Amino acid sequence: MEDKKGHVLNFIITRCNKSLYILSKGIVVFFSGFIVIFLPLLIHQLLCIAALPLYTASEVIVGNPTYDRYYLTKLYFQGLHAVNPYLHNLLYIFLDGLFGGTIAVFAYSLSFLKNVNRYIVMILPTVLFFTENFLFALLGMANYSLSYYLYATTGIKGLDYKVFTYSLAALLIVSLLIIILSSNIEKDEI
Repeated sequence: MEDKKGHVLNFIITRCNKSLYILSKGIVVFFSGFIVIFLPLLIHQLLCIAALPLYTASEVIVGNPTYDRYYLTKLYFQGLHAVNPYLHNLLYIFLDGLFGGTIAVFAYSLSFLKNVNRYIVMILPTVLFFTENFLFALLGMANYSLSYYLYATTGIKGLDYKVFTYSLAALLIVSLLIIILSSNIEKDEI
């Protein structure tokens, strides 16, 4: 924890409860990870809406919307895509943001481990993500690979968003356990 190394933590803890500080910082970390992913994707979507609207003049004459031209054969949330493709994209942007926030909380929890380099805290979640994706794809269980849940145009059979939800929930629980156990061990060190 950078606050502890910089001796800022002592000044913060004297004004508030340590557990309240850890909780509030965890919430800020989650929302900052969410915004770092969500906001650029949302801006990209808004620019695409402005530059390339859903219906172009040539498509309106023929009667086919632009989105029907894609190769979306096994699309999840197909009903939402048929009704409103932009709302469908917004749902995927939101899911990507949730994933970014969860990874940020996991990296935050790694910073509680004693003698962990800050580069390990930043790199380890990415390495674990790519390793998990590679192993499940290699074992023929691609529906457990998290990367396929983050893209709207995936053609993988057997995708079930319960797997994605349970994976994010398990990662949050592991993160909370690391934070709770590490903060209880270091209770008297401040």
